[in-house]
Amino acid sequence: MSALWAPVTGWKESTRQPAPTSARLSAVPARRARMARIPFLIILVAVFGMGMAGLLLLNTTLQNQAFQSRALNRQATELAYAQGELESRIDQRAAPQELARRASSLGMRPNPEPAFLVAPTGKVLGDAKPVTGSEVPSLIVKSPQEIAADKAAARARAELKAAQKAAAAKAKAEAAKRKAEQQAVETKNKAEQKKQQATTQQKKSNSGNPEGRG
Repeated sequence: MSALWAPVTGWKESTRQPAPTSARLSAVPARRARMARIPFLIILVAVFGMGMAGLLLLNTTLQNQAFQSRALNRQATELAYAQGELESRIDQRAAPQELARRASSLGMRPNPEPAFLVAPTGKVLGDAKPVTGSEVPSLIVKSPQEIAADKAAARARAELKAAQKAAAAKAKAEAAKRKAEQQAVETKNKAEQKKQQATTQQKKSNSGNPEGRG
């Protein structure tokens, strides 16, 4: 006989009822669905790859911006140097001596007795007098080109003067030579005339003295 069907001896049905409990029964929450491992790993790898790509893109963008920043800084430095050079040129052009030189190159000359125009009335103070340019030579500032041109003109005048002197000396020498030749010719002619006169006189004296022949 099986043990399951064997009579149980010594067991008595308990007549005691269980004590009532004060806890209330509640519904058991549904079991949460767990994600499978393979899709989770795929999503994790995808998120990690997107993060790495974003980081690489961010680094590339930052490097490009750094290159652009250095290029702009270099350009700003070059522009600052160019601005300083231009300001220096402006200061040089605005200097009084430079203004005087440019005015002289334009043909303007200082006037020791200028006339003044009163604005806005238009009244003229003083008598305007034209200048020749030689009134105040110390205030005339010439450019290097003008100085070179003046030197060349002075050299040309000196050469012309020397050539004129040489031509005058040559003409004088030729005139003296012609005069000497003329004097020599005149002296020769006078000598020949004297010689002819002496010969004529001798012939006359010989013809007038027949004894002289014998």
